[in-house]
Amino acid sequence: MNSQDQRYFFPAMTDNKIKLNPRNGWLGWWPRQGIRAILDPENARIRVFLGEQASRLKENTKLLDAGAGSRPYRSLFASQDYQSCDMPGGFYKQAHNFECYLHEIPRPDNEYDAVVLTQVLEHVPDPLQVLQEIQRILRPGGRLLLSVPLNAPLHGEPWHFFHFTHYGIQQLAQQSGFRVTDIEKVGGGLWLIGKNLHTGLLKLFKQYDPFRARKRGQNPLLCVMMNLLLLPLYPLAYLPAAYIIRPLFYWLDFADTEKSFTLGYTAVLEKEA
Repeated sequence: MNSQDQRYFFPAMTDNKIKLNPRNGWLGWWPRQGIRAILDPENARIRVFLGEQASRLKENTKLLDAGAGSRPYRSLFASQDYQSCDMPGGFYKQAHNFECYLHEIPRPDNEYDAVVLTQVLEHVPDPLQVLQEIQRILRPGGRLLLSVPLNAPLHGEPWHFFHFTHYGIQQLAQQSGFRVTDIEKVGGGLWLIGKNLHTGLLKLFKQYDPFRARKRGQNPLLCVMMNLLLLPLYPLAYLPAAYIIRPLFYWLDFADTEKSFTLGYTAVLEKEA
């Protein structure tokens, strides 16, 4: 493969080496958010990341929370000129400044100083087009505060299209006119196991919820019988997974230095001036 071919297939690696934040999402032996962060370090890390970035923005910075859903991070940007948007008829009954699909944001060029895009990019059919649109509405030097999953269960179906690596983030950034100024893994394999063991068991129980049986096209009696069969798993597997294994694996994850099985990434992308 010649150098031109390499630049086509691997632009993120040939242009410059990706420097990952060595913190790797670690929140400390006892995080500021306490036990909630230990039980759900992924969301805690995203919240800490956004809080750190909010503190670096000037007061009254014009900011758009894109695909904001229930606006869980609104309070972090109390000092900014905060706006939010979501797709028409979204999952949440939350009022937003406007509704749109993110490949066509009804705002003029160079409108915002910062855009927040958390756990959204995996739900759009064309991530590059969305990043190009966000780049358009950002002012020169404006920042995109991004979080994306790498290892996550199916969710928001059927609008769940992609997962991302740091190489993919870098390539998308370059193709859409951004410069990556910070990128960080969100934990490692033990955080992933702790999350998936708990989530997998919870999803198993929910599959046989007798109160939703008819809506799912299931036999309610069969669901009741399955609940009785699965009942021993609740004290023997689910409770230990939720309240013993998750905290234990939170701390043991510190020993995983490679973080090859990371949950995802946070990143700061800056629009080229």
